Amino acid sequence: MSEATRAPALRRTLGLWGTTVSGVGIILGAGIYVLIGAAAADAGGALWASFLIAAVLAGATGLSYAELAAMFPEAGGSAAYAREAFGRRAGFLVGWLLLTMVVLAAAAVAIGFGGYVDDLLGPDVRPSAALLIAACAVVVWVGVRETVAIAVVFTLLEAAGLVLAIVVGLPYLDPGALVDTPRGASGVIAAASLVFFAFTGFEQMATLAEEAREPARTIPRAMLLAIAITTALYLLVAVTAVSVIPWRELAGDTAPLADVVRRAASDRAGDGLAVIALFATANTVLMLLATGARLAWGMARRGLLPPPFGRLDARRDTPWFATVAVSGAALAFALSGDIGRVAQLTNVTIFVAFIVVNAALVALRLRRPHAVRPFRIGGSVRGVPLTALVGGGAAAVLLAGADPLVLLAGGGLLLAGLGVSVVALRHELPPADAAA
Repeated sequence: MSEATRAPALRRTLGLWGTTVSGVGIILGAGIYVLIGAAAADAGGALWASFLIAAVLAGATGLSYAELAAMFPEAGGSAAYAREAFGRRAGFLVGWLLLTMVVLAAAAVAIGFGGYVDDLLGPDVRPSAALLIAACAVVVWVGVRETVAIAVVFTLLEAAGLVLAIVVGLPYLDPGALVDTPRGASGVIAAASLVFFAFTGFEQMATLAEEAREPARTIPRAMLLAIAITTALYLLVAVTAVSVIPWRELAGDTAPLADVVRRAASDRAGDGLAVIALFATANTVLMLLATGARLAWGMARRGLLPPPFGRLDARRDTPWFATVAVSGAALAFALSGDIGRVAQLTNVTIFVAFIVVNAALVALRLRRPHAVRPFRIGGSVRGVPLTALVGGGAAAVLLAGADPLVLLAGGGLLLAGLGVSVVALRHELPPADAAA
């Protein structure tokens, strides 16, 4: 059957294991392997506290995603939730911000990949970042089963790298180093705002709902498992890193975990960790591009993006047009080479999306109290989950504390989205399958 005559549908091939590992892979590479040095500059030895704060706050929002993903198990993710709660324009704007987040996050992690290549071989980070994005785009086009198979292998490797850093670093545990906070509580909070970037995997996991078997059960459980696993690894690695290398040295390190292992074990072990870090960051870029393409495809099917974004490859059932568009945009940002600014701008888009997701959960609880909820958060007051208030409030506080220039850039992205929405939503777009 031709692409033009059949209704496009993604293949349901993912179980709990594949979905959980995909989420763990997205989260791990983006956090520890890339941003731990930059976060140490703010938090000092209390880096572990920043990760703990970020984990608790992100976990609160993760519960909101779990309930909404069970109610609306589709590839549109947060954009679909916002449309259900607040209308089509809100859905478009959230989707616009999330697509921006995926593009920026993939670029930031690709730059981190280039940093580890530089540590091993010495070339400029930008060509390495560009080649990684291009290679991942090809894998995403091939198919979700192949993408997840590679992600499973890479995730096991990156987890092994973190375990290596923990094992060789724990003998150097220094309790005094863990409370050395040069900027006090404000520095710990600032670092928490930065490493919040490391807890964004459940947004991407939500976009896998249409390729998961029993998504109403699989997606919520996978989200909670992924957050728990990655939080435990983050805390252990943060504690060992600042014990092995003083935070002042760690702060300016472009390959922080490799140097932790070098200092605690040997140069050869450190080089091995740097190689593992390449797989970790590559894994995150791969899954970001895969889920970003599915987000764009899901938005197109709901009439939130032009019909071409809803086109599937006739033989592979993969969103080829969306893959090309998302990967091309990530490539452009990766060529800037500035991981700090790219990561901070990514966080601004995440914070706004998290505020909207928690607000959408509250709105739907109040407006549709009797709707079927395969997964339901407990601890509610007058039907409103307390975790949604915590998650939304935390995202608002962290957003307010972002760098003013980055906030200005984020405001520009939102205004640009509003401008695009005037054109894109002028008329109700036909379903993607009708236009494909």
